[in-house]
Amino acid sequence: MRFSSKKCQILFISRQRNKSSPVYYIGTDVLSTVSSHTYLGITDLKWHEHISNICLKATRTLNFVRRNRYCCSQEAKNLAYLSLVRPNLEYAAAAWDPYTAKYIQQLERVQRRTARFVKKDYRHTTSVTGLLGELGWFPLFKRRKRSRLTVFYKAFNNFSVISLDHLSVSSRHTRASNEHKFMSLPVRTDAFK
Repeated sequence: MRFSSKKCQILFISRQRNKSSPVYYIGTDVLSTVSSHTYLGITDLKWHEHISNICLKATRTLNFVRRNRYCCSQEAKNLAYLSLVRPNLEYAAAAWDPYTAKYIQQLERVQRRTARFVKKDYRHTTSVTGLLGELGWFPLFKRRKRSRLTVFYKAFNNFSVISLDHLSVSSRHTRASNEHKFMSLPVRTDAFK
């Protein structure tokens, strides 16, 4: 197998703050070092970078729709958002759902801007929450929660290849307990959160 050195990079995963980085070669080419890597559309280990990337991509798509569909009906704008913009905001969301208010608001901001565009209401006195209700759009954090629960349900009922054995808790049987108890994993780093 021949590796292309231009497509290969080095990613060090360590808890040390000052990492010494050795130099790696493929043939005579020196491999570059990166702090995060995008794989299947998800930037791993740096969630702030991933959320910034998807917000930027969704905003670019929204701006494209705004430029080209400004005079369309509300239904056409709604369909453009649901088919072009929102999939960018929700792709693989069960894996990367943010836990900080800053990132949640950053994602919600894109949907709120879109609601103003679809309803053609840019007044500061208008409630965007009301516009979202009129459009029938749920907040994105609720949609991500439903996505996470769907993945968990599929794993629990063996509809997917994800195993939950490491999360099951053996407990003594009481009236308040049942056989389907799961523990949440203790985490300390952002990558695991």
